[in-house]
Amino acid sequence: MLRTLNWLARGLGVLCALVLSGAWTFVLWVPAAGLTLSGVSVVMALLLVVFAVFAGVASAYGHAVVVALLFLASFFPIGAFLLPTDHWLRYVGWVDLGLLLSAVLMWATARRLARAA
Repeated sequence: MLRTLNWLARGLGVLCALVLSGAWTFVLWVPAAGLTLSGVSVVMALLLVVFAVFAGVASAYGHAVVVALLFLASFFPIGAFLLPTDHWLRYVGWVDLGLLLSAVLMWATARRLARAA
């Protein structure tokens, strides 16, 4: 049961990372996405794509602490700001919270699996 929950947490993390990287890539490359990016905004969007890719790799390998740190790095500058907005990007904040859920589940199940072994 714990091993299955750990794999589901990893899958959730990978799924959230794929959605985040796709959303930020879409915002970056499609001008009609609803945002006009220039200067620092472009760099931030690229950085968020990189964070999402790293979070996906860390989720696949089960590194809960890395996923939690990447959640913090992506949620508090942008995700928390976007949650209350009336824009399609508010879902980015919710998907960021999915990364947090994934990290917590991976951490909890990995500790119990290590104790059981």
